[in-house]
Amino acid sequence: MRFFDPTPDSALRSYDQSWLFELTQHYSTVNIIDTRSSIRVLADMELYVLDPVIRHAFTDSLELSVRVPVLLPGSGVLDSPIRSFHNGFGLPDSGRKLRPTNSFAYIVDNGRGTRWQGKGQLELGNVELSARYRLLKGQHWAMAALTAIKLPTASKSRGWGSGASDLAVGGVVSWHQGKAFAHLEGWFVQPLASDEPGIHYQSYLRGSVTLGYQLFDAASLIVQAQGGNSPYLTAVSALDHPPFLISFGLRGQLHAAGGENSMGWTATVVENISQVTTQDISVAIGLSWPVE
Repeated sequence: MRFFDPTPDSALRSYDQSWLFELTQHYSTVNIIDTRSSIRVLADMELYVLDPVIRHAFTDSLELSVRVPVLLPGSGVLDSPIRSFHNGFGLPDSGRKLRPTNSFAYIVDNGRGTRWQGKGQLELGNVELSARYRLLKGQHWAMAALTAIKLPTASKSRGWGSGASDLAVGGVVSWHQGKAFAHLEGWFVQPLASDEPGIHYQSYLRGSVTLGYQLFDAASLIVQAQGGNSPYLTAVSALDHPPFLISFGLRGQLHAAGGENSMGWTATVVENISQVTTQDISVAIGLSWPVE
């Protein structure tokens, strides 16, 4: 939440010089507990994110994007179903049973001057500016360079931002053959946040592997793995632990009758495998549409 975390992309997605609008809604449950004699890390919430994106290709190989997320944290209603889900599949509880059901907390205090405390209120997230540039394209594959900057627009004192920008460079290779497709993406991210007492911010990597198969004309099945290392270097395992997420869902098109343009849609479930630094489970529903 506090640093740049890329949304996996495709090198095969067209460089459409009309304006492309995307609107995704995420709903996540978060539960992180790391309490010691002098260090406290506690995140217990359900987080709703409204994630609008505007894209525009200025040439047939360069596209720029702006992402402006809006956050609404709260106590939520899903603690009991999440406990049942984790117990049923033998997944770690991550200390959820130690907290009151459907309660809100977002506190970090290392006892050395580094502290933030979130509130259950509407928040502006970190605005992201990004670019995608096509490097190579074959009959069934393509490669694109990626770059991004995360602006420090989210509140540092309430824990939603680091108070500084992050710079990122990366690339994605995409392939398709018949009904199958795949994407391999990697990023190097450099946070510009200054170190704080007891916390060192370090450069980190992010990567993803996406596999998909077109089930029928209007929808494709997608499975995705995302991971990397932590931007933190501290003595707190909940901050230092690397994230690892598995996503699965559907992607498709809604074709307008008699029109050339179509609206894209996605429906996704994300499960946290590391059970430390990211959401326990998340659902997302998105729409995208072009405007000439």
